[in-house]
Amino acid sequence: MKKTLITLLKILLLIGLLIGMNELYRLFFYENDIQKHSDDLYLVREVVENSSNVVYIGESSNITYRGDDVDKRAISSYIADYFPGLAVGAITKPASHAGIYYELLNQIPQDSKVKTVIVTLNLRSFNADWINSKLETPLQKSIVLLKENPPLWNRFLLSFKGYDIKTERERKLKVHYEWQFNQLHFPYPFPYKNVKEWDKAKATEGVKKEDGSYDELLTPLACHFIKNFAFQIDTLKNPRIKDFDKIVTLARKRGWNLVFNLMAENVDLAEKLVGSDLVFLMKQNRDLLTDYYRRKGVIVVDNLTAVEDSEFVDRDWPTEHYAEQGRKIVARNVAQSIKPLHTDYYQEVQYFTQKAREFFNNCDDENPWTQWHTITKENAFSGKKSSKTGNGNEFGLTFEYGIKNLPDSLQTVSVEMQILQQDLLHDAQIVLEITGKHSLPFYIKNATTETNKWQRVSCQFDLGEDFYDWDIVKVFLYNPYKTVIYCDDIRVVFE
Repeated sequence: MKKTLITLLKILLLIGLLIGMNELYRLFFYENDIQKHSDDLYLVREVVENSSNVVYIGESSNITYRGDDVDKRAISSYIADYFPGLAVGAITKPASHAGIYYELLNQIPQDSKVKTVIVTLNLRSFNADWINSKLETPLQKSIVLLKENPPLWNRFLLSFKGYDIKTERERKLKVHYEWQFNQLHFPYPFPYKNVKEWDKAKATEGVKKEDGSYDELLTPLACHFIKNFAFQIDTLKNPRIKDFDKIVTLARKRGWNLVFNLMAENVDLAEKLVGSDLVFLMKQNRDLLTDYYRRKGVIVVDNLTAVEDSEFVDRDWPTEHYAEQGRKIVARNVAQSIKPLHTDYYQEVQYFTQKAREFFNNCDDENPWTQWHTITKENAFSGKKSSKTGNGNEFGLTFEYGIKNLPDSLQTVSVEMQILQQDLLHDAQIVLEITGKHSLPFYIKNATTETNKWQRVSCQFDLGEDFYDWDIVKVFLYNPYKTVIYCDDIRVVFE
């Protein structure tokens, strides 16, 4: 009896010790580990802190743009244009998929103001190559600390690599196994049993140029299309189905309206390079996914064929990266689909491309500039935010514009911004960069003499006679030094 009591006390002491250690870890070390290993959690916290009513979650398709786009904003930003009275937030993690989305969405508190969640449904993410990507190990590592376990236990799993770890060779072997042994089924005779046979035949036959010769650029692209889209989804075995199913269950528990945004693929180019057989498989998988999830009560936005070939940014690999008009088309289709959920807030949007010559950014309202990751609330000349450079952030908020979208006969560009610097131990510059031609620097030390005080800095650059022969013009603060420099109220005027 006494031994039993002593054993019970030891067990209770151990449990109490573990609980105490878990609480100490949560209070004093957890945030540092989150910042180091799972900083995407801050994206979730931001949409919650901003009281977002609508959350858009996706990979790089949300934010990728083409250099000559006038409006470089994300798909989620365009969706927000249709609902000016709603707070629309975005969680964007490049290369991620539904399994990662689930873990991030699960971090949204039950009592948040989120009503509608829009999830990127990427057809390619169901293929063998993506499921077994070499990026999967770092992706899985990034969500270990977010699992529904005691924080200390998750840290233990992270330390001892208790997540999906495979070598790149192991993942490649798995991909090639599926390409060889997963048979393709058509409702008509088809000469190839699997991806491996089809890919080999296309590589041998090749895509032909107009003169009948072998096209060494387009043939590899055709093979990439086959390896990315020649598959048929098995709803019982495909792990991506299980990931999306978990999101459906989570949305029901939280009471969210759930929307799956099936992204546009370059169906036009797939048919041109490979043929209608591949398009048949793409549409078959589209039909399966839309039917499967609509029966579960999910709003599925079918964008598969919505974007034409000319709007796809990447030309050497199949991706869901669109130029401006492509992103706007996808966003409009999503906005139309959720209109019945937020009818009182919906507003029609008409985008007009005008040849403006004057541009201004106060760092507070998102607009078609780049390097938005430098925006901070630490200091501001006007409003609440500015762009922070230095100590790792070399490029400040950047004006980036297609030259063909500017008026004709321009000769100069004037730049004005407010500067706040910690010290004068730097050679930071305001830079005019004409892509493919040259960069022109203006050293801000020439115009500033004070520290820890906002100062107006202005300069002017000559564009040159061959300005219109180039593609992109950029203006930005360049600060590759340790000293921190903030810039705000940036004005760019072409004359």
